[in-house]
Amino acid sequence: MTLKFDDGLKEQMSNVRLIAFDVDGTLTDSIDQIILCFTRTFSHCGLPVPSAEAVKGTIGMSLYLGIKSLLPDPTDERLAAEVTQLYRDTFAVSKDINVTRLFDGTLDMLAALKDHGYELAIASGKSKVGVDRLFVDVPELKQYFSVICTGDDCESKPSPAMINLISARSGTPVDRIIGVGDAVLDIQMLRNAGAHELAVLTGACDYYAFDDLDTEFILPKATDILKYI
Repeated sequence: MTLKFDDGLKEQMSNVRLIAFDVDGTLTDSIDQIILCFTRTFSHCGLPVPSAEAVKGTIGMSLYLGIKSLLPDPTDERLAAEVTQLYRDTFAVSKDINVTRLFDGTLDMLAALKDHGYELAIASGKSKVGVDRLFVDVPELKQYFSVICTGDDCESKPSPAMINLISARSGTPVDRIIGVGDAVLDIQMLRNAGAHELAVLTGACDYYAFDDLDTEFILPKATDILKYI
């Protein structure tokens, strides 16, 4: 298997001004935690428990939309709101779920990118509360990001709204932005916005899912980007 990591990425990185990172599965090793929280929440509600693959398919959406899409009746907005709140409550009280695990080398990567002059942003479907919790758990993380866009700020992925907002807040044209994400929704969002696409294989999707999309660049993990700057 040949990954698409060396096909012009170094040249592209010389033209990029801003790097927008997804969080879950990209910066944090959290996909298994998310799946476990979905399992507990749906089970507690007496609802059919979605498969791991089904849950992965929602990663990148806002939590409410992701849960709504997995309900037996996705039009039941009242139930979706109740299950969403239970998910948040379950996450908050579950010590085996509510723990932040950065991938190895993440902080060093962010420091190196800043030193090379890149502006860094977060483009995450997590709520503002969830991103704030991330910064409480890892206080040194926040200093690296000049723009933070959460699922509370605009339409859910794959809408381009999140990248467009980052572009507006930073003053960076979208064609000078590269986004890094682990899910198909991340790549679709970037493509819809006209930004550059870098997929990583540490989260929701495997190589073949990204290859089927003809994703611009694919790396095994986010920290590998340092080889191309």
